[in-house]
Parts: sequence; C-alpha cells; structure tokens
Amino acid sequence: MLNIRIVGKQSNGDFVVRPIDDSKEELELLVKRRKTLLTAQAFNPNKVTRPQQKIAHALIRDIDSYTDNEWFIQNTEDDLKIKFCIDRGLPYEKLFSLSNCSKDLAIQFISWLVEYCFRYDIPFDGKDLYLVHNINRKMFLSALHNRCFVTQARRQDAVLHIHHVNAVGMGKRSKVDHRGRYYMILRAELHNEIHQLGYDEFCQKWHVGAIKLSDQQILDFGLMSEKQMKQLDDNPDYEIKDWQLPDKEGKSGT
Repeated sequence: MLNIRIVGKQSNGDFVVRPIDDSKEELELLVKRRKTLLTAQAFNPNKVTRPQQKIAHALIRDIDSYTDNEWFIQNTEDDLKIKFCIDRGLPYEKLFSLSNCSKDLAIQFISWLVEYCFRYDIPFDGKDLYLVHNINRKMFLSALHNRCFVTQARRQDAVLHIHHVNAVGMGKRSKVDHRGRYYMILRAELHNEIHQLGYDEFCQKWHVGAIKLSDQQILDFGLMSEKQMKQLDDNPDYEIKDWQLPDKEGKSGT
C-alpha cells in the first residue's frame, strides 16, 4: 500500500503530496509507469505497517523453506497463524490478514514467529528485526541459543566468536573469571568490525548491545570449566566483581 501525506495545495487547486515510510520508491515507480490515477483512503495509524509486513513475510518464507513443506507457502502462513492464535488464546476460525490487521497484532505475531524460529532452530536473517521487535529480547534469545547477536546465524552455519566487551588484558584467560562480564556473540567478520568501529559505533549501526552470559553458556563456549569456577568459589579471598559496560569512548575488550 502506498502511504502519502498531503503537504500543501497550489493556487490552481492541485494538491502536493509526500510519500511516507518506504513508499517513495513505489511512488517513483508508478510515476515512471505513468500510473498517475490512484484511489486514496484515510490513513489509519493503528494499521499494520509496511516494515512489519515485510519482516513477517520474510520470517514465514524462512520457516517454509527450512521445513521443506510440500504445500504452498500460503498453507504454511495459515498453519503458523493457527498455531499463534492457539498459543495466545485468540479465535482462529477466521484468520487475520497481514494486509489489514492491527499494528499491535502484527507485533505480537512477529514476536511469536521469532520465538518459533529460535525454539525449532530455524535459520533466519534478523538484521532488520530492531524495526519491529524488542532488541533486548532478541539478544537474550540469541545468547540462549548460541546465535550471532546481529544476524542470528547459527553455530553450524557460520563461524561465531565470543566478543569480550570488558577487556580481559594480555594475561592468560584461564586465570580470568568470565562470570559477571559482558559479552556479544558475533560472526567472525562482525567480530573484526567491532574492533574497527568500537563498541558504541558498532551497537548504533547494528542496533545491538552486550549481555552477561549464564554460567552454563560460559561452560558451553569453553571460556571456563566447572573446575575453574569451583576453585575460584572455594577461595575465601576471592570476590566476583560487578563488571560494567565500556565507557562512552567505545573502549572494548577482545
């Protein structure tokens, strides 16, 4: 759908309009094709947005492609909508449409699709999710399922690195308590990029941040062993420090 705003009226009675959202390219294409006669309707601010539609359909395509269903993608979409409605206690006798549902329902459905992909280990590209999905929730799920914070790439599909936001120094990392520190899981090329850009600029570019890993995740990534944790915990002189995020100058770890 083409979204435009009336911004003025000329002396000859013509109206001046301006495309909003991502409708500029569509409007230019219509003009190029000389499709200048359009039907307009009042804008509904509560209606599903174009970015929401694009991301929802992209997630549905990813799920359909991964599950290799023997049916049309519309059947996959309907099946996912039914599962979503059942999970949320919503009626599903007449399924909602992504072409005209509410913005709030679209957000709920997209969030459900993201959780679905994580739950069933389905690969998907999450770079644009910040437009419609809770960033902190995305990072938590990425850490929980060992995926890249930016792209949501899986360990079996890409080389993933642990980025230490808090510098651990040049000494032996086996002597460092990794609990309580802030980390990011990144694809190898993005790990290189964060060193080039710095923490703040990288996070602003990709709309991500760092979180603390759980003890189990620290073990899974081989940052520490249970023996090392126990040795530190049994030391009466040892105190786990509350490590903080880097300063505004973007200083980060390795």
